Amino acid sequence: MAEKEKKRRKKQEKNEKEKDPNQKEYSLFSNMFYVMKGCFSFQKSLIVFLIVVVLTGVAATYLPTFALSAAVDQITKQVEFGVFLRTVLLFYGAILVIKVIQSWCESNVWWREIDARVQFMMLRIHKVLYMDYEYLESAKVMEACQKAMRATSGNSNGVEGMMHSTQRVLEVIVSGITAVAIVFYLSPWMVLLLFVLGVLNYFNMDYTKKRDKKIWDELAPYWRKTWYMQQTMSNFVYGKDIRLFSMRDWLLGKFANLHYFIHRRMIDSKNNWIGCSMVNQVLFLIEEAAIYVYLIYRVLKTGMSIADFTLSLGAVRAFFGVMQQVFNTLTDMKAQSREINDFRSFLEYPERGGASLSDKKVSKNNAGKRLDSRKTEKEKPFSLLGQEQYEFQFENVSFRYPESDRYALKNLNLTFRTGERLAVVGLNGAGKSTFIKLLCGLYIPTEGRILLNGIDIRQYDKREYYKLFSPVFQNIELFAFPMDENVSMNVEKETNSELAEKYLRMAGLGEKLDSLSKGVKTELLKVIREDGIELSGGERQKLALARALYKNAPIVVLDEPTSALDALAEYHMYQNFDKIIGKKSAVYISHRLSSTRFCDCIAMFIDGELKEYGTHESLIAAGGKYREMFDVQAQYYKEGSAECE
Repeated sequence: MAEKEKKRRKKQEKNEKEKDPNQKEYSLFSNMFYVMKGCFSFQKSLIVFLIVVVLTGVAATYLPTFALSAAVDQITKQVEFGVFLRTVLLFYGAILVIKVIQSWCESNVWWREIDARVQFMMLRIHKVLYMDYEYLESAKVMEACQKAMRATSGNSNGVEGMMHSTQRVLEVIVSGITAVAIVFYLSPWMVLLLFVLGVLNYFNMDYTKKRDKKIWDELAPYWRKTWYMQQTMSNFVYGKDIRLFSMRDWLLGKFANLHYFIHRRMIDSKNNWIGCSMVNQVLFLIEEAAIYVYLIYRVLKTGMSIADFTLSLGAVRAFFGVMQQVFNTLTDMKAQSREINDFRSFLEYPERGGASLSDKKVSKNNAGKRLDSRKTEKEKPFSLLGQEQYEFQFENVSFRYPESDRYALKNLNLTFRTGERLAVVGLNGAGKSTFIKLLCGLYIPTEGRILLNGIDIRQYDKREYYKLFSPVFQNIELFAFPMDENVSMNVEKETNSELAEKYLRMAGLGEKLDSLSKGVKTELLKVIREDGIELSGGERQKLALARALYKNAPIVVLDEPTSALDALAEYHMYQNFDKIIGKKSAVYISHRLSSTRFCDCIAMFIDGELKEYGTHESLIAAGGKYREMFDVQAQYYKEGSAECE
């Protein structure tokens, strides 16, 4: 077991040496400037409150020491009680006023810093929504996203932690100047000793936090896996399979193994901090012993007064506290800076045309929205507004997934025009869905280009380009919203419920709607509302078809949404849907051939390549793979054709 653990650690160290090219390293100052610039942009008044908090914090640190020293001095001089009382009241009245101002400003700082963190969080969410789709299918990118989440996951992490650390840095700079002046006057050697202890404390903390970050980075994929396992085991969609196939113990075993690894690494993290704490306690004892030995010596040998002893003790402790704060804050900032590196590196993953979010202007007006691109006016995306005719040309298009050496699609040349019906057929894994995702702009070609009306699709505005397509994908996702909003895919106030109902009935859900007391306002799923309903597989497919009709885009794409149906039922659905969409362009994808008879062209994919292209009649006459597949399935489609005639 120990040997296995040793091999795992060596493998981890080797992976760390093979640096991820997408991982950026920014300086501490760069990250601090990046965060504070964003914060002050999101919350412009934050800087005023921060300055006041810093100044009142320093005053609140030193005033009690001066007050105590003054009180002791007056007691030893045996001044009148009235004079003594006025002095005490003066000092502590000032302390009270400062504390009130400090508390009021802090109450205005904390929620503004949280709001700023949320705005940074929105940048990450924006990135996930806008980054090129193929990155979402990369485990490495999803792990980068998981690490980026840590930078905005709490008050002391990454972004907000850097805000707090910057505030502490300002406080300790002002406090440090005061403390150094007092202690240096007392003894230059004491300044040196405390500085050395502070440096040792810094290296101890920095080393501990570096080790701790490695542990948490290693856990990033495991948090993602445990989240998936939790979702799977608690999602009733999987409930039937889990019970009927007796998967409970198997799933619990996998979940337990994941948590066993996480538990071991968490123990390593805790032990790491226990060792750090023990070193800190030793340094603290050395500091305390040095202070008392030196000050008692001064009292006994040089006649230092009790008031000066009190002031010096408070000043030395304040100085050591400042030194600890300086170095502890520095280690905190370095740890937070590493998390911000992860955050900014994730934002650097390219979007359409190579753009990224990390260096774009950060403001509250654009947080969570599409940020302005770096393009100049001359490079402004082409518009699709006003265009009614569309011609797509695939020119030597190849595609492979990130981190994969195998091409999912190779050297594709194909033209698709307005009003055409295109059937894309082939066995599973032939490249059909990859072709559709390229056509819809979800994937960017690894090689070659896709032209729309003679212009590379990467030069069009992405949002406008997406509006060209009404897709129905194989995996049909429902949302925990009312049925009409699941059709419109929009908020309630922008949903035409009557139109949604019309298309639901056209898609074959009329009887289902009539059976529901709330009709199209019926909530789906039971995630948010207990009275939500579940739709069967066939009903989901019909709702997805209604969704495509509601969008009313010029090009309809059906990516094997009927794969769960038998061949004859699929044939009927395709025939019915083909009549409903009228003169719109359509692309039908299937490994079965139920859609090919009424399509203008058929594209036959095999192992990621377009092997045959033409009409049904021409491909049958050619006697190739299409003919072979059609003959195997002919009994189903002949029966379907007879019933539909």
